[in-house]
Amino acid sequence: MTRPRPVTLFGLGLVVVAFVALAAMSLQTALVYDLTPTELSSHPVGERARLYGIVVEGSVQFDEATKTLRFAVTDGRSTAAVSTQSIPTALFRDGVAVVLAGRLTGPATFAADQLVVKHSEVYAPLEPGETMPPGILNAGGAPP
Repeated sequence: MTRPRPVTLFGLGLVVVAFVALAAMSLQTALVYDLTPTELSSHPVGERARLYGIVVEGSVQFDEATKTLRFAVTDGRSTAAVSTQSIPTALFRDGVAVVLAGRLTGPATFAADQLVVKHSEVYAPLEPGETMPPGILNAGGAPP
């Protein structure tokens, strides 16, 4: 039996180091932290961020002229005003959880490029006598 040469061990070590470095870099870009409206206040203005919150009841407004959707999101402690030109899905409504990608444009003001409606993974039929929430079956996909 022969012992491995130092050059072989060195080459194997380089491969392992390269693999670990690539894995660390891909994990770093794959992990994205969603800020809450409370955490958003300490985030630098103009920097990209992801915002997570619940749409505040009665805050949804759509400006037909500019095609801008405006609403507020909350985490129960703070509220942030959001504006976006993204068209939400039919699941978008008051009280629903949303994840927004965009930039902080001022104190508690967020301009979103992307709007994703979070929903439960529990899919159950309606109970007898229960009805669908309004706007769910909006086939046009237009904002509320």
